[in-house]
Amino acid sequence: MNLNNVLLVFVLTVLSVVCLYFDLICVSVQPAPNIVVIIADDLGWNDVSFHGADEIPTPNIDALAYNGVILNRHYVLPVCTPSRTAFLTGQYPIRTGMQGYPLQGAEPRGIPLNYTLLPEYLRRLGYTTHLVGKWHVGYHTRNFGPTRRGFDTFLGYYTGYIQYYNHTLLESEQLGYDLHRIVGDNNTVEYRYDYMTDLVTDEAESIISSHNTNKPMYLQLAHLAPHSSDAEDIMEVRDWKETNATLGYIKDLNRRKYASVVSTLDKSVGRVVDALKKKDILKNTIIIFMADNGAQTEGVYKNYGSNYPLRGLKFSLFEGGVRGAACIYSPLIGQSSRVSTQLFHITDWLPTLYSAAGGISSDLKQLDGIDQWSAIKKVKTDERRSILVNIQEGENSEAAIMGRYKLTRDKSDYQKHYSYYSGNDASYPKYNVTNVLASPAATAIASVSTNVLTAAKIKQLRKEATIVCENLTNSSSCMNRTCLFNIYKDPCEITDLSSEYPKVVKRLSVFIDSYKSVLMKKPNTPVDPAGFPCHFNNTWMPWLPDDYQSISEMHFTTSGVTSWQHNDFNSTSS
Repeated sequence: MNLNNVLLVFVLTVLSVVCLYFDLICVSVQPAPNIVVIIADDLGWNDVSFHGADEIPTPNIDALAYNGVILNRHYVLPVCTPSRTAFLTGQYPIRTGMQGYPLQGAEPRGIPLNYTLLPEYLRRLGYTTHLVGKWHVGYHTRNFGPTRRGFDTFLGYYTGYIQYYNHTLLESEQLGYDLHRIVGDNNTVEYRYDYMTDLVTDEAESIISSHNTNKPMYLQLAHLAPHSSDAEDIMEVRDWKETNATLGYIKDLNRRKYASVVSTLDKSVGRVVDALKKKDILKNTIIIFMADNGAQTEGVYKNYGSNYPLRGLKFSLFEGGVRGAACIYSPLIGQSSRVSTQLFHITDWLPTLYSAAGGISSDLKQLDGIDQWSAIKKVKTDERRSILVNIQEGENSEAAIMGRYKLTRDKSDYQKHYSYYSGNDASYPKYNVTNVLASPAATAIASVSTNVLTAAKIKQLRKEATIVCENLTNSSSCMNRTCLFNIYKDPCEITDLSSEYPKVVKRLSVFIDSYKSVLMKKPNTPVDPAGFPCHFNNTWMPWLPDDYQSISEMHFTTSGVTSWQHNDFNSTSS
């Protein structure tokens, strides 16, 4: 706990004593809020029904969105390891060498140890901290694991994805089990045959029900769902009978399986919100739901998700890869039930949550993230005016947003509009507002809310959150060249404006280039056979000694990278 927080506790204690001694009426001080973050893996923009699609009902997620704030311009990284790095560090992954392709099993790389992560900051404020589900930011030594990076407990997997039922990963021609429970340094391999979404939810309910309310709680649920459970596009459903009974109207079998996985995820959200109500802590809790990147409709790791009508997929710098579904709910939000169109980046969560937890955001130095807690609680604008979407130096791919414009140089194979799963068809059941209002999440929220969410309000918010674009087939080709879009008027990135606005292109190019001086090149660390599961009873485990120094850390400490660059574009007019 830092000096400012110690002083705050002292002052509050003195005030309490004075109030008691003189029998004064004093306003009670709100304790630090509990924080629950729910991260979906490879969830498409069009796969939450609050964005306007009727194909996959998500009534519990929708209830969070309609009762809170829908973040309709929430930007992430195009793949999972960089997104999680940005979330945990509050910094662009280019600073840590964690940009680019996601970590492989037995790859000796992770977020450098000189970076303090979000759970450690919250633990300094007195929080208990728990991670359930996916880690995927380094585990080659125990020092890189979650319980040495700020989490008190961990139940989950180290690698990028596992099978939903048997919890194994096949990678580098190696098959290994990857489900661990860690408390402190005690790593127990959990041999269970439970559907992963249910396992994550059961653990979350257990943590919530046993939580000591004398301390605030940070709980991060990093779901496997709806990631494919194999590189060969396998999706495992929990219950085929239920899937066919409730989603049989989806004729494409692969899409139906994906919808079932998302539906199970939605039920998990309802159970978690209900558990918070039963523990009587929902009234002082912040809940965030977000996707780590866009869905992979086709290609490697395809899950048959949909980013319609946005352009591109996971791995792409177009909106379908980096504009993620997200919302935040809390009774602490003064002006809720609204759609925010302000820029928000995944790096913003660290300073935003630190501020919401009672920390002083100015204590956090050298972050790319911006404290947006005040903007969330109240309708404030222009907290953020620019975003470095990404720089992938090996592929000469890069993108940035400034004001109304987005510049993209994308060399990926996923540039087009994928409109197979538009989400709306005459054969689909119409959106059921009653199911949203009767969902476990909505029922729990209604028990602590003074605001009454109506069917009319739901319809209004859903319409506001829906993106409608025409002439998707007339999109400008951006292969091997620079494209510029007015991302507010043209969110589907149809019309290239680069020839009309060369000065804007130059300004955005300068903005991107300004970050290249602080970019740490991604270390091309090969997979280490010493980390293969065959050496550890067929389990993916940390395999290097604690004092091992990774290539990225050696680069950081020997290259003299000490300068810090935080562009001032967020504080000036764009």
